[in-house]
Amino acid sequence: MTTDPHGTDTSRSAADLMTAGSAPAPLTAEAAVALVASRLADPQQVASVASREDNRDPIYDAVMWGPMTLANGLPGTALLYGELARSDDAWRQAAHQHLAAAGRAMNSAPSLGLFSGPAALLAAAQTCAGPEGHYGSLRKSLAGWLAQDQTDRLDAFRDRSSAGTPGVDWAAYDLINGLAGTTRLLLDSATDAVESGPAVEEALGRSLRHLVSLTEPVRVRGRDVPGWWVPAELQVTERDRTTYPRGDFNLGMAHGITGPLAVLTSAYERGHADAALRDAIVRIAEWLLGWTLHDEAGPYWPARASWDDEVADQRPGPLFTRTAWCYGTPGVAAALFRAGRALNRPEWTTAAVDSLRAALRRDESDWAIEGATVCHGYGGLLRIVARVARDVTDPQARAELDLGRALLLRRTLDCADPDAPFGFRHLMRFAAAAHSPVPHRAVDTAGMLEGAAGVALCLLPVHDSPLPWDRTLGLA
Repeated sequence: MTTDPHGTDTSRSAADLMTAGSAPAPLTAEAAVALVASRLADPQQVASVASREDNRDPIYDAVMWGPMTLANGLPGTALLYGELARSDDAWRQAAHQHLAAAGRAMNSAPSLGLFSGPAALLAAAQTCAGPEGHYGSLRKSLAGWLAQDQTDRLDAFRDRSSAGTPGVDWAAYDLINGLAGTTRLLLDSATDAVESGPAVEEALGRSLRHLVSLTEPVRVRGRDVPGWWVPAELQVTERDRTTYPRGDFNLGMAHGITGPLAVLTSAYERGHADAALRDAIVRIAEWLLGWTLHDEAGPYWPARASWDDEVADQRPGPLFTRTAWCYGTPGVAAALFRAGRALNRPEWTTAAVDSLRAALRRDESDWAIEGATVCHGYGGLLRIVARVARDVTDPQARAELDLGRALLLRRTLDCADPDAPFGFRHLMRFAAAAHSPVPHRAVDTAGMLEGAAGVALCLLPVHDSPLPWDRTLGLA
């Protein structure tokens, strides 16, 4: 039997909700959160399940356990308990246990941006701090580390740029592994009395100037193109180098220019409203709007655009996209909506809402998402729709988004599995999926981006907490 801090048999009660009576009753969001929270409460048990040798990524053949990651490790689970503890102090001990376990594992993984290493631990500690400001010494130390690490990364990028070679890799700007995600953490550190200091403020200033500079055009092959162009030699995989032999422009929230748009918007909202930063937001937003494609359902944004697509006289026909947080219309719409509200550009907010409404009208088989988890599942899409719907003023648009939110809530809850160790499983496609009657492999993942903790977070009400977990996704 598993219990929450109040001694309630939450996993059993959640299962009973699904099996009571002659027909299964739908699981409620509250019961699903309770189920996940009870199943993840013991970090040692979580590690033993997630790190099983047979619990492997079917593509990269890696165990689905990264103890020092937000995606599938302890910082990601700590986010859940930190948020739960904001409204129920009984979860404070679980938050502490996960944060402490992450601290003990800090040397087990390299730093790869916001989602791994000490930066991930700082994100978790900031969330677990709560209004009371817990973990001050830890947060101060990690903020100092982050400021130095960010400075070192910026120096390395400056050295490469000084060689006169245009083009960047994802690490120069993306939200998950790049300089945008860590800039978002520095924004919070700089406004915290404990974490702030000259080093943090200097690192933040340099980071914002760096992101602004990446939005300025660069001259390549006789053409002016956006500065976030990724040439073939800097692509992440051999497949990408083959697919984009002349480089590409990534539109996604996870690894594309939408992540920096979200971070620069957050900076603007925090008072960094100088003309250069504002101009950078405008450049990104207008470029994204220029990449609006259309199908029978309405407007959408592709996942990526090749060099040839970007410099062509006309936009191409259909391009691959998802209807997910990581890639496609939802992530772009969320960032563009926030930017439009911040800069008072109603045409941006209208375009964002119209595209999100069109995405929800498309057949679900075209969404290219799997399961309930955040990155490219129902959970991430639910969170975006919920956050945008909260601020939409047009009654018809609000009604459509509310219907979409209700649908996505049902789809997410339908993925609950009381027999799964964590209450939800992460669905992953594998190389032979196209020829298999089972298109996914279900793995037991604990963290935020790819795990059950993230699903539970997406099921929490949308609210304006001081340090909402949504900021790790570029949604706040």
